[in-house]
Amino acid sequence: MSELVLYHYPLRACSLVTVNALIEAEIAFEDTVIDIRAGEQNGQAYRKIHPFGKVPALSVDGHILIENVAILLYIDAIRPHVILPAAESPLDRAAFHADLVWCTATLHTAVRQVRMPMRYTDADISGVQAKGLDEMSRILDVVEKRLSHDRWWYGDTWSIVDVYLNWGLVTAASTDLLPLAQYPAIRSHMKNVRERAGFQAAWERQLAAKERAGLKFPDEASWNANVD
Repeated sequence: MSELVLYHYPLRACSLVTVNALIEAEIAFEDTVIDIRAGEQNGQAYRKIHPFGKVPALSVDGHILIENVAILLYIDAIRPHVILPAAESPLDRAAFHADLVWCTATLHTAVRQVRMPMRYTDADISGVQAKGLDEMSRILDVVEKRLSHDRWWYGDTWSIVDVYLNWGLVTAASTDLLPLAQYPAIRSHMKNVRERAGFQAAWERQLAAKERAGLKFPDEASWNANVD
C-alpha cells in the first residue's frame, strides 16, 4: 500500500473535498495542515512541495500530486467507481471528468471572486465581486434546475461532484451577498451532502486537524448562516 500524505487547510479550503474522497474510498492517509491565513503556503518549505503554494497537495510515496481534480482522478483510478459512477463508455468517463473540471475552473473561480475578490486585483474589488456574483447567479439557476428532480448530481448516485458543489456553494453563501433562500433544491442537496456518513467523517477529521493546528476562524459563527 502506498504511503499518502495530504497537505491541506481544514474546513474552509477545497481540500475538504479531497479528504471526503479519501475517506469514501477507504484510503489511509496522513494529513499536514498548511495555514494559508498565516501565509505558510508561501514559505520555502511548502514551496518545495507545491511550487505554486496551493492546497491541496498529495504525496504518494514521496511523489507529489497537485491540483484537486488530478488528485480526485487518482483516487478514482485506484478505487474505481467509488467517488465517481462507473462509466459505460469513454464519452461517459470524459463527461464525469468535465464536471470535475467545471467545479474547479468555473464554480471555484466564481466562488473566489465573491468570497475573496482581493485575490484578483490590487485595486477596487467591487468590479471583481460583481462579476463573480453574476456568474454565481447563472450557476445557481443551472444547478437548481438540475437538482430539482434528483437527489444527487447524477440522479440517484452520489459522487464527489456533489461534495465539490456543496463546498463551492456553502463558501459563496458565507457572505450575505448570496442568500440561498430562493433555491430550495440546492438547500435540500446541501442537507443531503452534510447528512452522508462520509462527509461527517471528513468534517470530523478536518475539525480535529483545525484544533490540532490551533486555527481560529474569525467568522465562524456566521459561516453557515445562509444555508442552515
